[in-house]
Amino acid sequence: MRYIKKEDIKIGQRLAKPIFNKDGVLLYSRGTTINENVMSHINSMNTYGFYILDAAEPLPVITEEELEFERFQTTGCITLELELKAIMDGHTSKDIDKLALEIVNKYGSLNKKITFIQNIRNNDDNVYKHCLNVAMLCAMISGKMGMERKEQYNLVLAAFYHDIGKLLAPPDIINKPTKLSIEEMSIVRKAELDGFELVKNSFQLSAGIKRYISQLRIELINKIPGNAPQPQTLLLGTKILQTADMYDILTAMRVYKDPTSEYEAITFLQSREEQFDENIVNALINSINILPPGCCVELTNGEKGLVLTESEYYPLRPTVLGFNTNHMYDLSQKKIYETIKIKSVLKTLDNRFIIKAND
Repeated sequence: MRYIKKEDIKIGQRLAKPIFNKDGVLLYSRGTTINENVMSHINSMNTYGFYILDAAEPLPVITEEELEFERFQTTGCITLELELKAIMDGHTSKDIDKLALEIVNKYGSLNKKITFIQNIRNNDDNVYKHCLNVAMLCAMISGKMGMERKEQYNLVLAAFYHDIGKLLAPPDIINKPTKLSIEEMSIVRKAELDGFELVKNSFQLSAGIKRYISQLRIELINKIPGNAPQPQTLLLGTKILQTADMYDILTAMRVYKDPTSEYEAITFLQSREEQFDENIVNALINSINILPPGCCVELTNGEKGLVLTESEYYPLRPTVLGFNTNHMYDLSQKKIYETIKIKSVLKTLDNRFIIKAND
């Protein structure tokens, strides 16, 4: 299974993931063969791309838990879109509190890792799906770190609102497929600050939510050239939100860049120790499947292999069966890991590996 940009889709290929419309109605199920009618329809969508099965690849098994995850992503995004639009229009929120509570209940106290499936995105729903995913990740991470339930609830709500400014920016700039100019970046930054101001002035939001948004606002101001730095001590929840935000940005399909694998996203976070707290990144690793059994990887010795088992103490150093040598590499062993590491993951971003005919 591979992620393919919309313009590269061909008739005869099969969909690896279901396609829903903006109302959550199923348009095409997994395994649907793309004919002229389907092609015409998907070309009319704003979607960046689709997950496609390779020619000889069987339809991957999907668990009921994963199906429920995708269903929740779909319905949750619809609710969040309606709620954020209402708030921007000056109306009172109706269901956003209920959605936050549902996320905390579902994902705020997990006792096992789950497959965090990335959703198909387009120009119209990208911000909403991003905010929903960040909220879900915040619930998982904060639960692993022992955050009190009330504070988890505030953090999830803050995640809903953290990118609301992008909805105030001109769509043609937000969805531009190339690098933004300095002037365009200034417009986006102003819209983001306006979004933070909108949340700050909302009478219906608690101080617990606003303090996270306030810290994110200062963090943004500090990144704008010419502004005097405003020192602050970041709250744990703010750090969690920043980590979840970056992880979803990296692993989601984007208008200007293909998605990054979970493994590469985690190693990126780990390489920025001054920016992303090690304990928070570890909590993320302990919440979701990064290198699950069955995942195909490429090793630094050039060999491709299959992940057999995950290490209890070193989640990013599993036991891998090499395809060429049939040798098992236990990367949790120090001597082996000193010479052989995982170079990349040969799979798409919904945790189901790629099978290529020439491999």
